[in-house]
Amino acid sequence: MLACLCVLAIGRVTARADAFVTDIFGRDVSSFGLTVPDWEGYMANPAIQFTITPPPQAISPLKVTLSTVEPRLYFDLPSKAGSQGAVKDLVFTSAAPQRVFIAVFPAREKRNEETFLTIQLLDGGGRRAQVIVPIHIVTVKSQHDSRTFPIVVDFSQDRTGFYRDPEHRAVFQQAAADWAFYLRDMQLQPVAAGQEKTWIWEPDGFRKCDLVTNASDFTGFLLYAYGINGPQLRSGGESSSAGGFQQTADGTLPVRRSGGVETEVLGNYNTLHWMSPLIADEQWWQATNLQDVPNDLYSILHHEIGHALFFHPDNPKFPRNGVLKDAAIRAYLGTNIKTDLRDHFDGFIDPASLHGAFGNEYHGKTPYGRWLITKLDLLCAQAVGYKLRDVAPLLPLSIQTDSLPIAPLRRAYDATFSAQGGIPVYDWQVDTGSLPRGLHLDRFTGRITGAATRAGDYRCTVKVRDYDAHSPGVSREYHITVSG
Repeated sequence: MLACLCVLAIGRVTARADAFVTDIFGRDVSSFGLTVPDWEGYMANPAIQFTITPPPQAISPLKVTLSTVEPRLYFDLPSKAGSQGAVKDLVFTSAAPQRVFIAVFPAREKRNEETFLTIQLLDGGGRRAQVIVPIHIVTVKSQHDSRTFPIVVDFSQDRTGFYRDPEHRAVFQQAAADWAFYLRDMQLQPVAAGQEKTWIWEPDGFRKCDLVTNASDFTGFLLYAYGINGPQLRSGGESSSAGGFQQTADGTLPVRRSGGVETEVLGNYNTLHWMSPLIADEQWWQATNLQDVPNDLYSILHHEIGHALFFHPDNPKFPRNGVLKDAAIRAYLGTNIKTDLRDHFDGFIDPASLHGAFGNEYHGKTPYGRWLITKLDLLCAQAVGYKLRDVAPLLPLSIQTDSLPIAPLRRAYDATFSAQGGIPVYDWQVDTGSLPRGLHLDRFTGRITGAATRAGDYRCTVKVRDYDAHSPGVSREYHITVSG
């Protein structure tokens, strides 16, 4: 583990700032470091807040520069992201602390990583200092049903040749699979060949469309992918008003069976074509999707597939220019979510990741980059009529440890609590009662170590909070026997 050093030379005195960097629980993270989760699947990860408090000896104004060397890491705005990592500047004109958020762009090949945050200080007296804080990028997984919602991609209606390119096909399939990963298999009834009708736009854009029927049997959502080249220079996505609704053994669901995604072959809102469709996760920041640059094909397909599957008024529970009312959304967001005339959640930001919600991708609190699924998007998909899998980002906070082992008297003891759900950076505390004398609970790891000094039976209530400032946490009672 990396060490933290924070010193400001003041005349002949050197002062160490022991609580210079703290987390939302008030814990000093300078030694243990910051834990930054990478949720399973491919979605916007939670932004982890920490606080910087100016050392008391610093002369105002104090300039602080935060930087990382990992290109997948980024800070909240204003900040910069790039191939050399992220950079954020702060200026302190008083002793008041300032909040910062840090997150990691998701990796397709999940891996734990150890890196570091560098904090450089320059005070008004010209004195410099440097802080090195460890960063632990941690993959978060869960045990869940491996079956996902089936999305059947059909390229047969592409008359532009755009999807003859295997890279274009691969990106489309990947974007569809990324949505499907979070959706539960709902045991849908199969649809026979010739029984589903879907409107398909003609190649010259959004002028005229033709009605096609499915050539083969399918189960799930039949998603047509095809190119267009129209005067609007935009892509699109929609569910089919001509088709049927999904059926299960229990009846009819309020979601459609098919839809289409139209991809503007010359690029989105310009004629600059598309940037390389196979950019690496470490290059996420290149995909700004601004009008004066080639757009990221993945981002646009991710968005239009979202329209085709969920966010379109052909699904009866999705209101255009209205309010999507749902208890799970209110619990997460604090309010119902509104839609606009383009079927977007304009103005809404995902609370966990600080990314803009669906259709609000340019207006989050994070740097421009590849568009991603947010937890808020998934809760909205659920409100429309889909079911979500029990994957880590969607699980409520819970303690998974059922019991603690017996502690031998005056001998080394080692046991660790485990939790899942919520935003998985946890704070562990003994809420009521106490551990046996000689045993200690690590707030960061949930690990109990030490050697008990007195035999007997002990009871305590252990509480864990996740990294949501509004979360009350959960508690569980434990019994520990010290034998001998």
